[in-house]
Amino acid sequence: RSHLDAFWPDRPSEDLAWTLGPIGERLPSFRVRRVTPVRKDEPWVYSTIGSWEATDGERDGLEFFLLSPTDSPPHVELLAMVANFHADPRYRLSVGRTINIGRPWIEGSAADHLLVWLPYPYGPSFECCDLGDRHIRFLWLVPVTPAEARLSKERGLEVLERRFEAKGLDMIDPRRRSVA
Repeated sequence: RSHLDAFWPDRPSEDLAWTLGPIGERLPSFRVRRVTPVRKDEPWVYSTIGSWEATDGERDGLEFFLLSPTDSPPHVELLAMVANFHADPRYRLSVGRTINIGRPWIEGSAADHLLVWLPYPYGPSFECCDLGDRHIRFLWLVPVTPAEARLSKERGLEVLERRFEAKGLDMIDPRRRSVA
């Protein structure tokens, strides 16, 4: 919480709980922090709090965040689903993994997968959070289309990244076209 507060000190935020499904048993202190934009050109930020506990006992843990052009309560459920998925040792997430979420991330979008990616919009100072002997990384969940997810799996994340960069995309535009 303090890491998120320090990064966005002037933006209102709220912690939201998700109580449905197994998340409460797997990650009892799980919450989603919703950071409200103060300017029109800023995105809404939804970040997990407590996902790092999935790897309790290990030095490193992960938190995940999603950027959105609008306030969208289903993002809380989406992040709970991702954290629960990550909490299962069979499905640990890392940079470059994609997750089929089974529905568009925002209504009307062709993107129904999430790519676990470095937090490029905010850089290493946001990515790394050291809490004593614990190291927590914040990774970006980027909405991608099924074709982009396939491209990343078949040809590698670097190929997909180059295509994103060449197109200069707004990664959170729900109407953006696929690069694959």
